[in-house]
Formats: sequence, structure tokens, C-alpha cells
Amino acid sequence: MARIALLRSIEIQQTDPYVRELAGPAAEAGLTLKLFHTDGECGPDDFPGESEKLPPGLSCEQIADRIAAWGADGVVSLSIPDENALRDAVVREKLAARGIPMVMHSPDATCVLANKWETKRLLAAHGLDTPDGLLVDGDLLRGRSVQAPAYQDLLLAQAERIGYPLLSKPLWDCLATGIRFLPDRAALRAYLADPYDGSTVLEHCVTGELCSVEVVGRPGHYALQPLIWKGPTGGAPSFVFDTVRYTAPRPGPDRDFRPVAERLLRLCEDLGIEGAIEVEMIHVDGGYQVIEINPRVSGSTTLSIAASGDNTYAALLSLLLGTWEQQAPGFGRRRRLALQLPIRRATPALTALLRERLDLVRASEFHIDGQAYANTVLTCEFDRRDELAATLRELTAEHGLLTPGVLDLAEQLLAAPAPLAAATA
Repeated sequence: MARIALLRSIEIQQTDPYVRELAGPAAEAGLTLKLFHTDGECGPDDFPGESEKLPPGLSCEQIADRIAAWGADGVVSLSIPDENALRDAVVREKLAARGIPMVMHSPDATCVLANKWETKRLLAAHGLDTPDGLLVDGDLLRGRSVQAPAYQDLLLAQAERIGYPLLSKPLWDCLATGIRFLPDRAALRAYLADPYDGSTVLEHCVTGELCSVEVVGRPGHYALQPLIWKGPTGGAPSFVFDTVRYTAPRPGPDRDFRPVAERLLRLCEDLGIEGAIEVEMIHVDGGYQVIEINPRVSGSTTLSIAASGDNTYAALLSLLLGTWEQQAPGFGRRRRLALQLPIRRATPALTALLRERLDLVRASEFHIDGQAYANTVLTCEFDRRDELAATLRELTAEHGLLTPGVLDLAEQLLAAPAPLAAATA
């Protein structure tokens, strides 16, 4: 292989700095890389190779044509969110017909994981716990198919069986889009009077601790990145860029996760997963309730790599090149403390200061609906977490780095002995 294409939807800057690190293995293997992307801009410092922005509205066939016309010998999918992962899965089939291999799951596997109800059925079949729930037919509820006045009464009765509070989740959407928190029967009645315009999953809202894990590989050779901890659950979902996330060894939860990990790997084998997935879970009462599986890399990929030192994007490239089997046994086993914190701003001057004072992975700013959200990813060795806490206090006092609430939470995480007790294990 000489020419490798990477297919991406959202901004490539969200992979910073780890996709840029592909320059090393690409040079060693004599590869030319080209990024085909459908959103954002890609400058010469954002990607170690060529780039081409695809015009909007291209079909999967047309995307495959563009990649083939460049002369790609192989392709890797890096797209987010689920609808773009599904697009890439279909592109994979189009390219396979041209003799061009692509690291991505099959369309069937991607479709199952992008559909929340099908995912719940799959989890139950593999002995994995998932919150109790039911499928709500949006057409039937809104009277677009047959008229069934009793359908709302049926849903109210089933909700009593499941138990409040509830979450209503769009069947196909992701990134917490469209989720509604329903604390009681009155809230459900109000929601059913003006529901989401599509099918949903209505499920019990579990109170616990949100976490995720990334699985990478192909049948026979899967590996897991460290668990990522994302904060408490039990109410309305929090916005991803407003939350504090971290990863560190935790003896009890890590022990609880071992049988879950074994079942997840069997699920990957049965589905024929090839690439990366992110498994979202809630840790509660010594167990894990799996709430969804994203058939792709994710917003947590950067934090996973920061914690283990093993680059998921490089792993996907190695899957394509046939060198993954030698890397898989040790992948994701090293551990560092890694934190993702919302910050007040991400100016060049502040980023330079963070790089000087801390082990900075990335400081960046995203714009969503006209609102700016800034965050930073930091790492440190476990025996230096007191220094990290002190530096965060100083930078907040001197430069307004963190809000008081975020600083308090960061200090609690860095001071708490329980989550970090296994740092030397």
C-alpha cells in the first residue's frame, strides 16, 4: 500500500494532536495520506498529508468515486456522529467492489449499533445489563399510520412498570440530541401530548456514574482503552463540553468491569466489528448498565489516548496495514491520569502558558449554535497529581483558567484517594 485515504465528517481539529502523529508511521511505511472531509477546514498544520473537502450532498457512490479516482490503496473511517459512520459503512461496500479495503464496520453492524432499540436487544442477547425500556412508534403516537387512541394509555401503563424517572431518546440520533428527561407521570403525559417527531426509546433513567470505554480491533484481536469517567447520572443529560471527564485506575469499578469487558468483546466478535466503537455505560450498585454503543471513534478518543499513550488512530491505520495483530496484546494497558476540563477560553497565549506549566494534550474552542465552548485535556503521572492541582489553582487565580465549580471538582478528583488508589498496580 502506498496511498491511504482517511474519511472524516466533523472538524479534523478535534483529533488534535493524535492524527498529526500519523506522520511518523506513514513515513516509516512510505505512505502518502489524504484526508477526505465533509465538514470544517483543514490547513497544512492540521493533517500530515493532503486534504480535500468534499462538496455537500455527495452520495456514497460519489464519495467512493472520489477516493478511487485519487488512487487510494486503502481507507480508514474517522467519521462522527452515527449517521456519518453509517455513510462510511456504505462507502466501505462501494470501495470493496472496486478492490479497495476500508477499515470500518459492515453496514449491518453499524446500523444495529446506531439504532438504540436494536442495540438494547443485542445487549440483552449477550447477557449485558441495559436500562429497562420500550420502543415508542412515532408514527402511531402522532396518528400518521393507523389511528390507535389507546396507544398513549398503553405507554403510560408500561411506563409505570419501568418506573420513573424516564428518558425519551430519539431512536437514531446521538450526542444527547433530542433526549427528554421525564421525572414523573405528569411530565410523561405532557410529553405524549407533543412528542418527538419520530420513533424513540423510552427507558428508565438510572442514577449512577456515567462512563465509557473504547474498543479497537477486528475479530480475534480486540483491545480496550481505559475507562473514562464522565460524572453523575439520574437527571437531564449534561452537555458534553460543560462536563469534567477523567480516567484513572479505580480498584472496585475496574474489578466490576472485567466480566462486562468479556461480554463486550464477545459481542464485537459476533458483530464482526472492524475499527473502533465507544460503549457508554452507567456504573451502579457494583454493575454496569450499557446505555448505547457508538459505532465509531468519539469525543472521548482523545482522552483515551492521553491516558494509555496508545493512539487509536494509529491503531486503525495498523488494522489496514495488517500490523495490528502484533500491537493488540499491549494496547491500552498503560495508564496515566488524564483530565478533560471546560475552561473559560482557549487563546493562543493561554495555550502557550498551559503547555509551559502543564503536560498539555490540547486546548481548543468549539462553536455550536453561535456559542463558544473551550476545553483542555491534561495528563500527569499519578504521583504528581498534587502538583497538577496546585498549578490549576495558580492558573485560575492568575489567569481565570477555570470557573470556581470546575476548579472545585478538579481538586476533589485529584485529592480523592479512592479513584487513584491503584495507580501503582
